[in-house]
Amino acid sequence: MRLSRRDITRTSGSSINRRLVAASVAAAVMAVGVAWLGAIAADRAPAPDQVAGFMRAKLGHSQNVLEGLSIADYDLIERGAQELSLASLDSNWQVLQTEDYVRQSAEFRRSCEVLRDAAKAKNLDGATLAWMDVMLKCVQCHKYVRDVN
Repeated sequence: MRLSRRDITRTSGSSINRRLVAASVAAAVMAVGVAWLGAIAADRAPAPDQVAGFMRAKLGHSQNVLEGLSIADYDLIERGAQELSLASLDSNWQVLQTEDYVRQSAEFRRSCEVLRDAAKAKNLDGATLAWMDVMLKCVQCHKYVRDVN
């Protein structure tokens, strides 16, 4: 709304101030809303290069578990399981915001806990079976993400 000099002289100063304040507040609310929506979009869709780097790191944790199983290094198994579980809490992990994806991530963490517990107990057979379950969860989730996208 554009005011002419005539309008300004006819309108009281407090009315103009109220209009200016209202316009300023509306502009501020819109700016905050746009910034907030941008942040949500950024959280839901990590950049492809961030995801690729994150997946490489996750693969490294998986290789540590496999190496630990191969040489019966329970500390390496336990550390790899812990790193995988923690990785599932990272924002780069959250590529989808669906109930199925959240459920699969929780199941993955539970499988990592079973793997870590077997390593703590120095149970190689239990750790091997738990690792198979972790890997199954990985493959199922990757398939789900591909099918949804």
